[in-house]
This record gives sequence, C-alpha cells and structure tokens, in this order.
Amino acid sequence: MYAMWRLQVALCTLSVLSLSSAGESKARSCSEARQAYTAKGFSLINVPHQEISGEHLRVCPQGYTCCTSEMEDKLHQQSKLEFENLVKNSSHNMRTTFVSRHKKFD
Repeated sequence: MYAMWRLQVALCTLSVLSLSSAGESKARSCSEARQAYTAKGFSLINVPHQEISGEHLRVCPQGYTCCTSEMEDKLHQQSKLEFENLVKNSSHNMRTTFVSRHKKFD
C-alpha cells in the first residue's frame, strides 16, 4: 500500500513537471516545475526557464512542457530505486520467515 502511494507521488511529480499549455501561443514560466524538481533533490541545470516542445519525450506530454528528456530519465531512475527499496523493505519479514523455516526443514 505504501509502495503504491510512493509511486503515485512520483507520477504526480512528473505531472507537475509536465504542465502543458497547448492552447497558448505564449511560453509559460517553468518556475513551479523548477521548484518541484529541486524539492526532489535534483539540480536545476536541465530544467528550462520557459516551456519547450516535448515531441521527443516518452512520459511527459509531447506538447509544450517544462520537462526535458534528462529530467524524465532522472525521475525514472529515482522512482525505480525508491520502488525497489520499498519492495525490498516490505518483503524482508517474509523472506526472513521463509529462510528460517527452510533451515528448520533441512
């Protein structure tokens, strides 16, 4: 349950980073995305100041967005690591039980 919550938080962060303004011709500021990205512990080096075209992106919207492919990659890596750690931590008790019972059975 906690793992799903963390995954939802990661997806929401990606959503915030990919705010799209398809109907607007003016480029919007990426200040909210920059704040959300730094709150996750990342550097602002790869974060644009104004929305850019997202045609090359896999997760973020492909219209105008504040998300870059480097940002997608870093968020993907962090989400994967967090999810793997949550699964590992939550399955630790079950693993310990199986190992102990296996030893007794042998």
